[in-house]
Amino acid sequence: MAPQPVPFPGFTPISDRVYIRDGNEKSKPVPADEPTTILISGWGDGMPKHVTKYSEGYHELYPSARIIVVLSRTLQASNQPEEDRIQAMMPVVDTIFPTPTGDGVEERVLIHAMSNTGAIFAAAAVVGYQRRHGKDKTFPHKLLVCDSTPGSLDFASQVGRWSRAMAVGTAKFFPWPFIITQGLWYIFLWANYAWEVLRGSEASGVWANRVMNDQSIITTEANRLYLYSKEDEIIGWKDLEENVAQVEAQGYPVELEMFEGSPHVGHMRLHPEQYWNRIAGSWKQAMAKE
Repeated sequence: MAPQPVPFPGFTPISDRVYIRDGNEKSKPVPADEPTTILISGWGDGMPKHVTKYSEGYHELYPSARIIVVLSRTLQASNQPEEDRIQAMMPVVDTIFPTPTGDGVEERVLIHAMSNTGAIFAAAAVVGYQRRHGKDKTFPHKLLVCDSTPGSLDFASQVGRWSRAMAVGTAKFFPWPFIITQGLWYIFLWANYAWEVLRGSEASGVWANRVMNDQSIITTEANRLYLYSKEDEIIGWKDLEENVAQVEAQGYPVELEMFEGSPHVGHMRLHPEQYWNRIAGSWKQAMAKE
């Protein structure tokens, strides 16, 4: 039996993990300086009641834009085969760019990837676009917001952080102490890593990082904004800055915004004004290039 969509008030499911909300004033064209579509690829195990706070923030900024939200499990990000990840994101591709030969020139897309899970499925949507519209096409977007992602891709040094992230999302399902849940995920991640090495497959995080920095897949013309903090317990700030330096060296226009004292994917909660002002400013800067 196929998985059923979870209840998500205000949104219509278009698959078991992809949801859409149309903007206001549907009879009028979206203002030329605003996004037509906002794609929020949520963090691992993010619940609708929490992700809604981000969709509401975007709706307040850009009330005419439609908002597409992807909800995913951390386990799906770490263990789902590459082809399955891509196929799961085809409803996103076909909703934003529905015509078989369309190139999306009329769409002004803002992508918001949250944590590594969000980045993995944003990358899957980007690859899915090429599958549908041709290898010579790069995913049309104006701004990519990377919220608490990416960090280091070195498995051995990061497995402790990743097991904690998975435990945070699943601890409520188990009666034992948090440390046991994290320990079980730690063992699972090592076993999954060993299996990937044996079969010669690419880890999902490594794959996503490669995809999102491949100029033949994702254009260097779109701006990028990285949101992070030194207190993030999952993504090391130095790792993120090193990654961003490599991205910038490849020709991608990047901006960094550091927040004080906020935890992983918690910057908006602690600093809402700084958070939304920075995103709005980055969008204006991206549109000023037109």
